[in-house]
Amino acid sequence: MEKDYTEEIKILVKKRLAAIPPNVSFSIGKFGDFTRDQLIDEVDNETSIGKAAIEFQLNFIRKMVTLSNYDNDSHRS
Repeated sequence: MEKDYTEEIKILVKKRLAAIPPNVSFSIGKFGDFTRDQLIDEVDNETSIGKAAIEFQLNFIRKMVTLSNYDNDSHRS
């Protein structure tokens, strides 16, 4: 099932992608390699590649929260 993302999520993902150096490329599974700017265009155009990029970024953010919670718990006595 394809997900629809809010404009706020798309803006967040595009800002995160824009913060990456332009010479970095990403491999998106069976779709191939993409530059940062190509991925931003894919997110704007709501393609399946753009949606995969959004999912990748959201999963990364979720993992950061999980790791942060783990790190905070490990410092408690």
